[in-house]
Amino acid sequence: MNHRERVLAALEHREPDRVPRTASLTPGVLDEFCRRTGQDDPAAYWEWDLASVGFRPPAPAPDLLARYGHYFRDLDIEWVLDWEKSHYPVEWGVATRPAHFWHLSAPIAPLRNATSLADIEAFPFPDYITEWRHDHLEAEITRLKEAGYAVTASIGWIFQTAWTIRSQPGLFADFYDNPEMADALLTRITDIRIAQAVRLAEAGVDMISLNDDIGSQKSMIISPAMWRRWLKPRLAAVIAAIHRVNPRIHFRYHSDGWLMPVIPELIEIGVSSLITVQPESMDVFEVKRLYGDRLCMEGTIGLQSELMHGTPDDVRRMIKAQCDGLKPGGGWIASPGNGVTPDIPWENLAAMFEALEEYGGY
Repeated sequence: MNHRERVLAALEHREPDRVPRTASLTPGVLDEFCRRTGQDDPAAYWEWDLASVGFRPPAPAPDLLARYGHYFRDLDIEWVLDWEKSHYPVEWGVATRPAHFWHLSAPIAPLRNATSLADIEAFPFPDYITEWRHDHLEAEITRLKEAGYAVTASIGWIFQTAWTIRSQPGLFADFYDNPEMADALLTRITDIRIAQAVRLAEAGVDMISLNDDIGSQKSMIISPAMWRRWLKPRLAAVIAAIHRVNPRIHFRYHSDGWLMPVIPELIEIGVSSLITVQPESMDVFEVKRLYGDRLCMEGTIGLQSELMHGTPDDVRRMIKAQCDGLKPGGGWIASPGNGVTPDIPWENLAAMFEALEEYGGY
């Protein structure tokens, strides 16, 4: 099988020739990869199976300070709003407070001081369809498919975008005290995500993903009831819009942490792959047993356990156990649960891919 055939087989709960695999390396780890291997492309070196496309920033980019700078005039702390230096999506007016800790930093919400619906309505939301560049998508997708890759694209976030714009305390308070503000903000974001998703679906991607952390380590960030009230209908609307264009497109949903109570409802509204099934929070083998015939699992390789604290032999044993338990019937794409950070020993990262090569065949 080529990469595309392998990934689509896994998503469709057929057994491919080997387990599809992928990963995301943070900048420090990518530097270490280049130093250790003498190569510059980990996807080619470790034979990752997914390729991604996406919208490109405007050229020339808008003047962010003119558009959003007034939202931060009251601050006397370091903040950045820059296409090159920011870690958060600047097109949404979210500033970055540098933390000087690897790739990590903190967002500063432009609407943290909002008090009325008028403040939400006056906010300059981005327009990906008219401002951003996407004329390249069809040609790039065709090229990647012809090269044998399954093509995925991300449309970002809904919940996370809302709280990075409004602040987490502000959004959570709005759910109770100012529901019209929360509704207006989430609806506007959802409409933008639908427009992005439809454009990508029309361009011909195989998969579309949305990343919205709703789980913490041992519980959900918001209750299942609040998730059903505020987020489930909007996620369902995005998936329905995609499937009106092409019902064969697979929808991949990311959340870290514990989200067992809502997995059946994610399946119900059309999620076909869950990224991440975090083993420190959920039993990956239980998720496979309960939902493995309807849900593809990704991100089952934890970053807080063997990969960080174990030896290479510990990592190999963990990978063998996951291969034994998660391979049957397809429905598994092997990957770490999130971006690999520099506190993961290089030897363990290498052992992970060596073990997937050794034990991942069908």
